[in-house]
Amino acid sequence: MDTPNVPSTHYIPAPGNPASLPLPPQTTSFSWPSEDWWRCWRSAALSGRYEGNQATSGPIGSALDLRLDVDPRQGVESPVLNKVSGDLYSTRMVKVAGVNQLVKTYVESWIVDAPVITTTHSDAHISGAVRFWKGVHPATTVEIVVSWSHGAITGAVATFAVGGVAGPPYACTYRSDCFRDVNFEFDYCASVDIEPKVPVYNSHAHNNRPADLSDRNISIESAYKDAGIAVTVDPVHTVIDDSAAGFASWNVGELHDAMETSFGKFTSGWPAWNLWGIQAGIFDSAGVGGIMFDAAAGFGGAGRGPDRQGFAVFRSHSWFTNLVSDPTTQDQAWAMRHFLYTWVHEAGHAFNFLHAWDKARPDSLSWMNYDWKYDQRNGADTFWGNFRFRFDDDELLHMRHGDRAAVIMGGDPWASGGHLESPPGAMTVSGPGSDLELTLSGKGYFDYMEPVALEFRLRNTSDAPLQVDGRLDPRYGNTSVYVQKPDGTVILHQSVVCFYGIPELVTLSPAADGTDGSDRYSQLVQLAYGTGGFAFDEPGQYLIRAVYSTDGIVQASNTLPVRIGFPVTKEEDRFAPDFFTREVGLTLAFEGSMSPYLSKGLDTLTEAAERFSGEPLGVKAATAVAQSVGDDFYRRKDDKMVKHHSADPQRALALTDTGLAGYQQGAGASSNLAYRGLVELRSELHAKANNTAAAKSEVETLAKDLGTRGANATVLAQVKELIPTTPAARSRRSAPRKPAK
Repeated sequence: MDTPNVPSTHYIPAPGNPASLPLPPQTTSFSWPSEDWWRCWRSAALSGRYEGNQATSGPIGSALDLRLDVDPRQGVESPVLNKVSGDLYSTRMVKVAGVNQLVKTYVESWIVDAPVITTTHSDAHISGAVRFWKGVHPATTVEIVVSWSHGAITGAVATFAVGGVAGPPYACTYRSDCFRDVNFEFDYCASVDIEPKVPVYNSHAHNNRPADLSDRNISIESAYKDAGIAVTVDPVHTVIDDSAAGFASWNVGELHDAMETSFGKFTSGWPAWNLWGIQAGIFDSAGVGGIMFDAAAGFGGAGRGPDRQGFAVFRSHSWFTNLVSDPTTQDQAWAMRHFLYTWVHEAGHAFNFLHAWDKARPDSLSWMNYDWKYDQRNGADTFWGNFRFRFDDDELLHMRHGDRAAVIMGGDPWASGGHLESPPGAMTVSGPGSDLELTLSGKGYFDYMEPVALEFRLRNTSDAPLQVDGRLDPRYGNTSVYVQKPDGTVILHQSVVCFYGIPELVTLSPAADGTDGSDRYSQLVQLAYGTGGFAFDEPGQYLIRAVYSTDGIVQASNTLPVRIGFPVTKEEDRFAPDFFTREVGLTLAFEGSMSPYLSKGLDTLTEAAERFSGEPLGVKAATAVAQSVGDDFYRRKDDKMVKHHSADPQRALALTDTGLAGYQQGAGASSNLAYRGLVELRSELHAKANNTAAAKSEVETLAKDLGTRGANATVLAQVKELIPTTPAARSRRSAPRKPAK
């Protein structure tokens, strides 16, 4: 089939410069192309996914999922990364119910960073050095031959050589022009089971866009197809009746429980390429429009904690007030665009994506950035004016070619494979002259197992009022927390939940006017449990730093030393394995949960409250239990949200009596925020118990105690606002459900 008119090429490809498709021979007069030309013509791209088995004898062998990313795929707007990667599996035959079947077990992943391609009229040769993501391997290369016939790819043969010795080849069949396949299951609450149920946005619908942006409709599926991910959305969705009396909003524990209960169509073990999303009404914090919760399914799978599977979009958020299926105005186009953005962004976290600024790329034009954070750095409306509805190249590399265990849902913990082997912001140092100060403070010593909580304080140091986003908890994305463990390892402490919502602006008075405390703002931030588990689970010395980044401000905190004590008794030491579990950690992170899936965690915290009553561990454990039992809890039963637990404010108050007495008798300023937080919780509980007089009395005592301890006038004024005016004024469930638009 040699055709001298079609020369071979040898090159290392570059983006936008793929291998040319073979063309028919050029002639001076018309003639039908030869039969050989039709056989050798290729209309499809080489890029895509291939899979096959190694040529071996016997039932035990090896299989390969192969991904070629060397030329443009048709029908998508996405760059060529010029990478080759794959996943290796062991294979064996097993007999189930008398039938032999092939079983694949994942082994490891690899990548070729700089493939070299040689093409002819009938095949392409791709070769390069293999880099394995984990473990130590001898020098390995791979040679891949891709062939085609009559316009279609016929397959690929991959041969690995270790130390120059070639092994048996893998014969791979072409499967898809995408690199991975993912199943999406979407469920809807009845209150928001309305059109549009999924976003479809025309890229030219809103005037604020790149001038050369192509005119096309973008959906969840097409956004991920551009990235190289074939998304299949299940056309059948479950409708959850959320009309139960008193159920006005969702908390994290209820979302997690709903995922555990509802995510049942894909019943294979974890990890798996399956993702669950729910469209709900509103979140407890009304400013949150979307959330990804890093929690695990309760049915089988790899280990005790498969994660990165569930997310929620809150349809009754103000962002979507103008949402309609066919936008005709700019406001409607904005709403649909943000609807699409929220779905794609939250689902993106399931692929192990951090936010852009957490990867030291705050100016990334990616689905994983925030439009308002980008605009704060680059000017109003610049994000959408430049955004091309895509992930950035580093994210594409991870999604298409990253270590399978770090990408697949239920694999490695969130952020473990997101290019954060060394946290990029850990060494951030603020220069002199900043108008904002971030200070971490708190106890310098915590008992063993005692959940760590610290005060995060912003203070205006300038001569003019300063407006800041008051959401200091890392789950809102404004603050990154770095912890140096006793062995010297520095980790990025990531929250198990990620809130995407509207900034909560706080105005700080000028420094000169701050004698009343109006120049500062503080929050107590819980740091006990994150995506990597319990951050402070070993005795020893820890160093903690935080970086606050918003509205063009990047401000690093002081470095706070914290010491975690050793177990004092054998009882503590023996209890530790029961305490340092996922169920306990999630219950703490969710600020209480009555979910049956976390019942072991609640039981352990209840035991801790009893065993260590009056001690810091016992007080904090009792508070977590009180947060759980003191509020209504709703969960899905037969496609309907029903009250699973009725608030028991009297039990919750009894649980926290000892802690309240301890805070009232103590005199340390480091406990002021914890004292205030407990009184705020108890005032809500008193209100639910129709005892506003008791709530008022405790708030007045708090104000008196804080005044005696030197709290400023602004804090005392805020404390007085904790007094409930009606029995349900401070209830989390008091807000009426927003009507869906």
